[in-house]
Amino acid sequence: MKKAVILVCAILGGGLILAGLDQFIAPMFLNSRIERLNEIGLPKVSVEKGGKIYCRMKADDFRFSLPPGSHAESAIITAGGFDYADGTVEARFESSNQVTPSEYEDWLSSRMQLGGYVTASAVPGGLTIKFHYFGDK
Repeated sequence: MKKAVILVCAILGGGLILAGLDQFIAPMFLNSRIERLNEIGLPKVSVEKGGKIYCRMKADDFRFSLPPGSHAESAIITAGGFDYADGTVEARFESSNQVTPSEYEDWLSSRMQLGGYVTASAVPGGLTIKFHYFGDK
């Protein structure tokens, strides 16, 4: 019975150590997340609840918010690699209350993740947003 308890504790302890390696040590030394090393199709972009754009790369994640009162259309990655992503997304406004590109860029500047850069241009009914992220900054 004592050997079984020791074995179970060793297995649980090993699992905790592996989780710690993935969360803390791998990003510092390997510049990646262990579970993403074999993931294909990265970088990729998606839209999260709450109007956030999410870019997933092997080495990092990048998020930024859409303008308030808008929804995303046509989010695509135009270029990308291990720790960088370039892309575009169209933000369509649901009402006539629209923000200008400069208002959006100013609003987003204090919320931008380090290494990220976003520019916006006006199109009928919304904004075209171009984004760039490089994870080593």
